[in-house]
Amino acid sequence: MPKAGTLAYPYTELQQYLETVIHPLFPEGDLVHQHLVRLGDNVVSRLNEILPKMEALRREDFRGGRVADVEFGMLVEDMDKKDPDDIVLEFKPKWLAQSPNAPASAARCRNCAREALKRSKKAAKAKATSTSAPTTITPTVTSTNSPHAKSQPIRCPLDLLECAVDPSALSRSVDSLATLSSVPLSPSHRRRLARWLQSNTLLPRLRDLQASHDRTGPIAAETHDSDFQLAMTLRDCSCFVRIPADSDGAVEARLADLDKKNWEAKLRYWQATERELVDGGYYHGTEEPGQLTSCLLERRAAATQ
Repeated sequence: MPKAGTLAYPYTELQQYLETVIHPLFPEGDLVHQHLVRLGDNVVSRLNEILPKMEALRREDFRGGRVADVEFGMLVEDMDKKDPDDIVLEFKPKWLAQSPNAPASAARCRNCAREALKRSKKAAKAKATSTSAPTTITPTVTSTNSPHAKSQPIRCPLDLLECAVDPSALSRSVDSLATLSSVPLSPSHRRRLARWLQSNTLLPRLRDLQASHDRTGPIAAETHDSDFQLAMTLRDCSCFVRIPADSDGAVEARLADLDKKNWEAKLRYWQATERELVDGGYYHGTEEPGQLTSCLLERRAAATQ
């Protein structure tokens, strides 16, 4: 159901986009299925009566939100566990190909550069808050051997595409995805996840489609460029991976959240973000203060020094 006040396109338009633009790009088994459902009388009003009673159970950023008064809802394929011992992982592959706006000498991929920018802004906000409230100041712990703050390294999506040829990338990817599970992965689950990472065609296909539909990058994107709009949709999708309890069962992986992006509402934001990454040194890893990442490009650059 759409949230009240959303700037997203109507569900009828989103479903048409999915069927006419997205579906032709992928084999049948690569996508989570969904279809429109016409809502009966009082469905929306009833939901909006129920939601205030469930606030404590809702995700924090959903609390206070209500359902829009619309004619259609969306019925989406359930990618949850089929067996209690199945493992289901959900993650965003992000930008699997470098941004065309990145400098040729970039030491970070677009996703790692973006995450470094987000951490910089978060640290600056925390510093400003602590400065205005001296009694709650918490010292910042930094490494004595590095300009980078000690924090959890940023996951690099490029590792996902190197699993077949790079044991280090495979190990990082399995460990990273394993943290998304609500329960620890068994050795059998980890082995099957590793095999899927080494042999899947879904993520390489997604990377190629992202790259082929964006030749200019956000900064030079033109208004109503449908190819770039598609590229941004492909960069913001989710991937569900279901590892069955049965050791002989095949791993299932499907993409979801392939919604048509509201171009007019987001273009300036995308362009401003890309300029910050370029001008602020985030692609080169020269931002101040430095942010710790584990980008594949950064690791490769360090290995050659």
